[in-house]
Amino acid sequence: MIYLVTGASSGIGRATALRLAGRGHEVIAGVRNLDDAPTHPRVRPLPLDVTDTAQLAAAAKGIGRLDGLVNNAGVTFAGPMEHLTLERLREQLEINVVGLVAVTQAFLPAIRAGSGRIVMMSSAAGRVTIPLHGAYSASKQAVEAIADALRQELRPWRLPVIIIEPGTFQSRNRASTEAAARADRAAAPEAAENHYGRAMDALLTSNKKTEAAAGDPERVAAVVERALTAARPRARYLVGSRALVTTARLLPTRTMDALLIRSLGLPL
Repeated sequence: MIYLVTGASSGIGRATALRLAGRGHEVIAGVRNLDDAPTHPRVRPLPLDVTDTAQLAAAAKGIGRLDGLVNNAGVTFAGPMEHLTLERLREQLEINVVGLVAVTQAFLPAIRAGSGRIVMMSSAAGRVTIPLHGAYSASKQAVEAIADALRQELRPWRLPVIIIEPGTFQSRNRASTEAAARADRAAAPEAAENHYGRAMDALLTSNKKTEAAAGDPERVAAVVERALTAARPRARYLVGSRALVTTARLLPTRTMDALLIRSLGLPL
């Protein structure tokens, strides 16, 4: 089998590429920097920036068929919606949403040729919105809708589209999230600090605790493998954060809001 995994330089993408290669599959690892690509005899690194449509088109020409595409590339930005710059919001959506669609469109001919399937990496945040992560949650909720539409539209050709919804797992992404949040905070107007300074301090503290307690991305990679190889894959796989999603479904909105705010150590 031949699989393409985007965002394969770290975290879930890297773990997925190495797991699939270890199971004997051929893996094309999409990375922005070739030096960050996972190393394995069955892994072929491919320079891939999901926002570069010309690069995507050129890359797709060199691939005849695919048994599966794992749309994993993404970023996370954090900050209050009141003061989040529109440039940052556009960047969040451009990478996580528009980039995901661009990759899918570019490689769908190869998926059709291989009678393959598509895996979309969403998040528990695609179901439950987290304070100060509104832009990220919006991007993942958009991924859910896009994947649902694609699953319905591709059904006549029996090309499955599967959504993976990870909870909290180890990722280098958190370091870049924190760096961007600090930069945005420094450039924000004084009113932003007055209104949200304490909340951002609490968020950064929570971020460090979250990373320290985060799960092994290999758990998610195992579920991705199942989604790619199962005879009848499910439409969605929630990996971790099951209690959070269940609680959000059962509790009144006001109660859930208060719990989320408290859980992050944010001021009420």
